Amino acid sequence: MANVDSVFGARVAQVQRAGSYSGKVNSYTVLASDATALFVGDFVKLTGTSGPNEEGLQYPVVTQAAANNTLVGVVVGFKPQADNLSRIYRPASTLRTAYVADDPYELFEIQASSDAAIVVGDVGLNADITVGSGSIYTGLSGMELDQTTLTASTEQLRILRLMPGEDNEFGLHAKLLCMINEHQYKTTSGV
Repeated sequence: MANVDSVFGARVAQVQRAGSYSGKVNSYTVLASDATALFVGDFVKLTGTSGPNEEGLQYPVVTQAAANNTLVGVVVGFKPQADNLSRIYRPASTLRTAYVADDPYELFEIQASSDAAIVVGDVGLNADITVGSGSIYTGLSGMELDQTTLTASTEQLRILRLMPGEDNEFGLHAKLLCMINEHQYKTTSGV
């Protein structure tokens, strides 16, 4: 059976540490000067500053990550806006509070892009992300794991295993369990 191509970015699957995952997230500011839209499932990176959110509270500032960036986590949602409660993504150039799963030991499910088939021997290798267009209708990210960057050396994500499920197998569009290999809270240098 061929895997379904259903891009959703990354979503929290579990945590490596003892105990259960209980939806732990932190608030971050995305500044109005940021001209890139942000979606649920997008990987983000710290910008090295803090900024006020909609209520004037100071939070670290994040922006959408790209291939080769060191990551801080994955957007899991946004603070609701009173004037538009149905908006489930952050339009470009708007001030918004993003809720980010930023624990360095969280594990994420992500789909591999359609450039090449994922095979059994790819488990344990590292790869970068590829950034695609998010959906303003679903609010979901267009990010995928870029298997053309598979290597044993340092890249953004480490493939831990194939996600279990009868509708998922090695090949194109495989859904994978990954950890952030290049995490901003695990590195010893600053932003």
